[in-house]
Amino acid sequence: MTIKKLILTSLFTSLLWGCATGNTPEAKMKNAREETASALGKIYEDHPEAKADISANRPHVICTGSDTYLFAASTGGGICTLHENGKIKYYRFASVGVGAGIGFKQIAFVYVFLNNDALVRFKESGWDGGARAEASAEHDGEGGNASANQSADVDGVKIYQANLWGAAAQATVQGYKFWLTDFTDDVVQNSE
Repeated sequence: MTIKKLILTSLFTSLLWGCATGNTPEAKMKNAREETASALGKIYEDHPEAKADISANRPHVICTGSDTYLFAASTGGGICTLHENGKIKYYRFASVGVGAGIGFKQIAFVYVFLNNDALVRFKESGWDGGARAEASAEHDGEGGNASANQSADVDGVKIYQANLWGAAAQATVQGYKFWLTDFTDDVVQNSE
C-alpha cells in the first residue's frame, strides 16, 4: 500500500470514528448531544476547573472524535456541539497535521470562549492551528492515561483536552477545520 493510500485510509477511518450515528438528522443531533455530554464528563474528571468556566454561562463548544498518527502525517475528525445563550448548534471538524507520530486515540476537547471576538472568530473562520507534543496511553482500559491531558488559554479561548481511549506518541503541528452542520447532507448513514 502506498503512503498516499495509507493516509487516505487513516483519514476515512478517523472520520468514521467521529460520526454521529443515526438515520435521520434528528437522531444524529440527539446522538451528538449525548456523545459530547459524555465527553464533557471526562473533561471535568481531568480538568475540574473547566466546570467553573462552563458554569459561568460562557459560550463553549464541546467536541469528540479521533486522531490517527501515522509517521509524518496525522488526520482526525469528529462532531461538536456549540452551546450559546441556551441554544445548541452542531459542527463537524476535521484535522490534519504534520510531524512525527504513530498511534490512534479518541479525544475530547472543549473551547470556552472568554470574549465575543473569540466566538466570532470561531464562527466565521472555523480554523484552529496548534502545536502538540505528547505521549499518551490508556492502561488496560482502566482509564489511567499517561498523557498530560492539556489545558491552555490562547487568544480569548480556554481549551481543555482529554484522551478518551487509545495510545499515541507524536510531535505534530495540527490544524482543525470546523463547519456548521444540520446533518441533512451527511455522506455516512449509520443504522441505529
